[in-house]
Amino acid sequence: MTPRDNRFNTPAEMLVRLVFASRFIFFCVGLVLSLFAFHHGSVIHALKALGFFAAMIAAHAWLKHGGKLEECDRALDAMFSGEPYDEDGLDALLSRREALEEKRGTPGFDPWAVQALRREISDYVKTHPESSHRFDGRP
Repeated sequence: MTPRDNRFNTPAEMLVRLVFASRFIFFCVGLVLSLFAFHHGSVIHALKALGFFAAMIAAHAWLKHGGKLEECDRALDAMFSGEPYDEDGLDALLSRREALEEKRGTPGFDPWAVQALRREISDYVKTHPESSHRFDGRP
């Protein structure tokens, strides 16, 4: 285990995982309550079901607003497809670098962050020589 793995267990990342998983739980509970309310004609259970559906929508909106929804979806797809998921893969690093470069010239731009990311890309290519084929022109 490398020291960089610790950032996946920060309270913020754990909260994102909890909210992402709770969306599915909220949906299932809301569906069961709505079926129960429909079967028994209970308004109270229908309101509870609406509350769970609202919580699911709020969790989805929070993840999407924070930009974590796509990341969680990619990780979930990779988990079920059996493919290895490398969050810090070369594609992710290059897209982060491009996003930083787009901010160049703005008041909040940090040139040291770009330099640190360039160093991280260089270290990644050194430790994963199979990824350097992108620069050789090979597919």
